[in-house]
Amino acid sequence: MHYIDFSNRQNRNVRLTDVSDDYLNAIREQAKNDPYYPGYHIAPEHGLLNDPNGLYQDEEGVYHLFYQWFPIGPVHGLKYWYHVSTEDFIHYHDHGCMISPDHPDDHEGCYTGMALKDQGDVHLYYTGIKGEDKIPTTLHAQIKDGELTPKQAIARWDPTVSTLNYRDPFVYEKDGSYYMLVGAEDLEHKGIIMLYKGVSPSEFTYLGNLILLDHHFGYMIECPNYYEEDGMGILIFSPQGIESPNRYDYRNVFSVVYAVGSMINPDTLQYDQDTFYELDKGFDFYAPQVFRDRHGRRILYGWLGNSKSPYPTDGNQWAHMLTIPREVTVEGDRLKQWPLKELHQLREESIRIEGEHFLQTRSLELRFRVSSSFQITLSNGRGESLTFQSSDGEYTLDRSKTTILYNERYGQVRYSKRLNPEEHEGCLYLDRSSIELFLDGGLTVFTGRFFLEDFDRIDLSGTVGTLYSLNEICTEKA
Repeated sequence: MHYIDFSNRQNRNVRLTDVSDDYLNAIREQAKNDPYYPGYHIAPEHGLLNDPNGLYQDEEGVYHLFYQWFPIGPVHGLKYWYHVSTEDFIHYHDHGCMISPDHPDDHEGCYTGMALKDQGDVHLYYTGIKGEDKIPTTLHAQIKDGELTPKQAIARWDPTVSTLNYRDPFVYEKDGSYYMLVGAEDLEHKGIIMLYKGVSPSEFTYLGNLILLDHHFGYMIECPNYYEEDGMGILIFSPQGIESPNRYDYRNVFSVVYAVGSMINPDTLQYDQDTFYELDKGFDFYAPQVFRDRHGRRILYGWLGNSKSPYPTDGNQWAHMLTIPREVTVEGDRLKQWPLKELHQLREESIRIEGEHFLQTRSLELRFRVSSSFQITLSNGRGESLTFQSSDGEYTLDRSKTTILYNERYGQVRYSKRLNPEEHEGCLYLDRSSIELFLDGGLTVFTGRFFLEDFDRIDLSGTVGTLYSLNEICTEKA
């Protein structure tokens, strides 16, 4: 099979309708046979997945998830929105494309957005891209009887306020009014969050930019998320160009930050907080979204990947996945993340392990004792390994000895200060080429990809754990 050459950037504008079913079937088969393709994470059948979008639970209790998708290859090209749904986070229905670049204002791409449930209606908001100049526009549509209503522009890029880096609307309702946050780069090349107010879900007026005290967030802010809980305002976003002051923070090409502060005051544009924290300490985590289900849980998905880097799986015609779903809670001025309890249904068998153990699967969960000093090592018979350890009050995730290294410019080791000095339970999820670690009761999280060929053993030193083999999620065409 002769695959499309995306080094010719014009080919990144190829549309889904421009290629044959035979071509799509071929790249689907190539992706499916990749040994690094995940078992229980949402991933594209082919092409590139990035930001999670449009997360909500409907009146029947079904959870709906969308993600940004370039279907033709493992690169950032012409973006669509793909749609899956689930009742239990184990069994999924595949609905295919929900949003395609077929409107004058999104002809060059359907970028990140979100879903707002309002009095039984589901509203979708996203950034459409138009023309060779890549003009961004905020678009709105509704989902009616499983179909998308006609799209309409509700906010246009204003060249007197921002550069063309203007995207990723987030809408919330409060006291009968609607508010919209949009990430942007101002004319002085600083990251800003623009605030709009609406009298309805589809009519908005620009108020100004959020005042984030004296914090500097690089040249661009993407993917703002915001919600209020117990009188607090929780703001999450993805800054670009933020500098790292030490080895613990902002070591990736782009990172994610959050604050637990005062509620946004739309009259003064104030958002008061003491400080911002990094949401994830690993290698590959970006553009998370949080939504509330009918049980009152705040559920988070993130993009388990990062931009500006090729990945070893690109040659097999797919790129990236979503994180496992996580419940987010507030503790003081910090956010805690923990895997959803529904994922326990993936467990097949459990084994109590200590020392070296030979693996029968590469998709697993490990619950382990976080002692003062310990080490967990994955390895194969050739001495290649991935290591996570704790000592001297810090955690270290080291992928420098894995089979295939990538994104080396940003380093192969990640560090975090330990926040809970007491012994406690840690949680590790592995899925063939991804790792998600939850420490300090969920205050500290590492998310990353790794490429360790034929790993077949795990070695625990200074700790003991319970190992669960995990089944794959089930997906059926809707």
